[in-house]
Amino acid sequence: MKPLFSIIIPHYDIPDLLMRCLKSIPVSKEIQVIVVDDNSPEADTYLERYSELSRPYLEFIRTTKGGGAGYARNVGLEHAKGEWLLFADADDFYVEDMYDIISSNADSEADVIYFKKESVLSENIIQKTDRDIYIDRMINNYYANGDEWPLRFMYCPTWGKMIKRDLINKFNIRFEEIRYSNDAFFSLFVGYHAETIEVVNKVLYVLTSRPDSLVANYCSKPNELRIRAEVHYRSDLFLHQHQMCKERSMKQYLLLMFNNDRKLFKYYFFKLDEIYPSKLSALRDISRNKPIRFKVKFYLYSLLLWLRIL
Repeated sequence: MKPLFSIIIPHYDIPDLLMRCLKSIPVSKEIQVIVVDDNSPEADTYLERYSELSRPYLEFIRTTKGGGAGYARNVGLEHAKGEWLLFADADDFYVEDMYDIISSNADSEADVIYFKKESVLSENIIQKTDRDIYIDRMINNYYANGDEWPLRFMYCPTWGKMIKRDLINKFNIRFEEIRYSNDAFFSLFVGYHAETIEVVNKVLYVLTSRPDSLVANYCSKPNELRIRAEVHYRSDLFLHQHQMCKERSMKQYLLLMFNNDRKLFKYYFFKLDEIYPSKLSALRDISRNKPIRFKVKFYLYSLLLWLRIL
């Protein structure tokens, strides 16, 4: 008998937090749990030290590549058997009634179901945070006006969703095996190819914040801004070429470049009309709602770039 759900969890060297995540998932023959360890230093001791990894309906897969979360998720996809796919990060967890929530939506005809999330501190889960608050706004916006576009194309993380495995297999959708933003194109293609989506106004997933996590101190680590910017440039380019680009995710990275990496900003400045109708429309969008002082500095610098003076 095939499981109804497959939950894929990439893991690297945070076994105690992984146990918290696993304990939030009920043991059920309907739930296949796939933990893919991405070559943690002490992974060979985990099965002996953590009994949770030997529970029924759980597969613990060790890799030796050290390829990152995107690689680990792709390994998990090769082992998934459920009708529905869910993804979790090892340092997060599900709400107490997660099984009731997912099982009550298992008969949905939608290709993707989007849920709300909560955000808390990892070391004090009573303390709420505003991490990824934009997702809450997307769902609230959907309930206000029915706009699916932001959910389909701007909801980059894979947690907080139920995705039909048939959709993934039909279009061979996989994660990029890069250090940052490996899930952006996966989520974009899921949103693009899904015939119908559904949005459930319930919290399914609890997102945590840790000072040493991959998303901490956003875009401050070596090459992080460059890698994330390239992913979101390609994402905007895809949507622009398919005449579906209502908003550019690249905008926030262009602002970060302007403030922190002028060389990288200069590189993308000459590519702006590939993702915008024109450079002027791009400059207007990037500087929208910014103070006058910023706009003067921004337009002057851009003009000098355009004239090839800088």
